[in-house]
Amino acid sequence: MTLVFSVHSRDSLWVVVDRRLSYGGRRPPVNDAVKIMDLETTDGHGLLAYAGLGATPRGTQPSEWMSAVLRGRGGMTFEQTLGVLADAATRELPKYLVSVPGGSHSIVIPAFVRGIGSRLYTIDNAVHPKTRQHWYRYTSHQRTNIPGSPSVRLAFAGSGGYYLAQKDRVKRRSLLSLVKAHDCGKISDRLIADRLAGLNYEAHKALEATGDSTVGSRSIVVWRRRPDARPGAPGGGHQFYTGVDRDRDCPAIPTIANGMDVQALAKILMKEFQRGLADHGFTPAAFNVHKDEMNRLLAGIPDQPDERLR
Repeated sequence: MTLVFSVHSRDSLWVVVDRRLSYGGRRPPVNDAVKIMDLETTDGHGLLAYAGLGATPRGTQPSEWMSAVLRGRGGMTFEQTLGVLADAATRELPKYLVSVPGGSHSIVIPAFVRGIGSRLYTIDNAVHPKTRQHWYRYTSHQRTNIPGSPSVRLAFAGSGGYYLAQKDRVKRRSLLSLVKAHDCGKISDRLIADRLAGLNYEAHKALEATGDSTVGSRSIVVWRRRPDARPGAPGGGHQFYTGVDRDRDCPAIPTIANGMDVQALAKILMKEFQRGLADHGFTPAAFNVHKDEMNRLLAGIPDQPDERLR
């Protein structure tokens, strides 16, 4: 399993995920997974984090697969885009969930949607290990059953999420108070991120003490701000952690913006920038772009959806 913990306020949303891939004792776990992606559409912006399947036998992580499913699908609303992903998950996930402990996979999706406000969606798939019966749903979670009711503010998934869900309510209210203070500009992004990384590390240590090694000590915290909140403030960010320490290396996470694969584009731009530095050092010449080479590399970025999970 894993850890997913989402916190939603009026003006910001926060998600922490751990980075461990467990193999049920068949091989040592690895701690370099990226179990989250960023999604921007014509009317919304959200984060997709998951617990369940960490990687296919061929090594494909669901964050990579979700990006492939959603690339090239510009012009769609946020909920339409999630509907496409939910349909693909229903077709592609079951064959892998038979071997996943618990047989389930949950995608937790906090978001801001224009005209609706803050939302919390999930896409859930579960397969019975013996009968292979498949259950699935794509739903929006609200505090009440009244249409348009505010979304749930906290969400948990995975073994680490279950541990955090059992924590006393005083600590959860304390975290919500910190996020509210952050919305007012009284607390920095990094302080909230550090607190969430600390919760991941706490869950890791607590579960490890019981012999449960499904939650790793490394984590990623990602945050996004409502587009019209606090004009001039950054729209969001992310930070990688080892335990409670911030990693110096903080690579891009999978990102689809109106159908464009932003991570793939960023990798090419970074590669060309690094080439310029290697050839010319920190001089103006390092920033000269080789247009033909750049166009060749950009032309190689896939721009069509690929729904197959391999």
